[in-house]
Order: sequence, then structure tokens, then C-alpha cells
Amino acid sequence: MGYTVDQLFTDYFSGTIEKQIAWRRFELRFDNPVRDENIGGGKKQNEISRQLENQIIREDADPEIIKLTIRYESVKQFMQTIDQQIVTILDYHYDEQKHYVWPKIAQMMYKSKSQCIRDVQHIKEKYYNSHWSRPVENLTL
Repeated sequence: MGYTVDQLFTDYFSGTIEKQIAWRRFELRFDNPVRDENIGGGKKQNEISRQLENQIIREDADPEIIKLTIRYESVKQFMQTIDQQIVTILDYHYDEQKHYVWPKIAQMMYKSKSQCIRDVQHIKEKYYNSHWSRPVENLTL
């Protein structure tokens, strides 16, 4: 099943993607398996511990963090190219904590309800057809 533009916008505006990235970093920080790379030899004597460097390398190479970061950055870059008023409408509609109903959004934006819905539908189609949606795998409208 594909990841829809609605789900992507909801995850972006409600902060879910950022939380998932932070949680994955937390998991990687504390899921540190002990590896004995000295097979058949004695105890390591002069091992230099570079925990911070190793942690950064693990996070940069983690496929899940890479996938989530691509999702977040693609929407963020797209939002910078559209009108701020439309971004505000999207924020009101897709943020799960705000999640205003259409009449309330229309009242706050001084537009009709149908115009707000058309604007959101137009932006969803514009995002889906843009090059920003290409990195997000299996995206459907």
C-alpha cells in the first residue's frame, strides 16, 4: 500500500516525522551491540573509544533515518515554494492538534469553504506531480 500525500502532510504538519527521526536516533544510541572484532586474539589493550564519532556514523548510515529525513526535507522544500497563506491552510487542516474543521479554516482565512478545499486539493496535486515527491517511495494521491 502506498503512502498518500494526505498522510505525508499530516505527518509533516503534526511533527510526526521529526518525532520518528528523534526516536530512531534514541534507539540507535541505546541499541549498541558489543562486538568483539578481535577474534582469536588476546584482550585489546590500546583501543581508542570514539563513541560520539561511531554514533554519528551509525545515524548517518541508518536507512530508516535516511528515509524519514528525505520525507521531511522534501515536504519542507516544497512548502518554501508555495504561498504562505496556503501553507497556513495546510497547517490548520493537517496538524492533528489543531485540526480545524473547514468552516473554521475558511473563517480564519477569509475565504469560502469550497475555495479552501480547492486550494488544498490543488496543492496536493502540485506536490504529487512535482520533483519533490519523487524521493518519497510509493506515493499515491
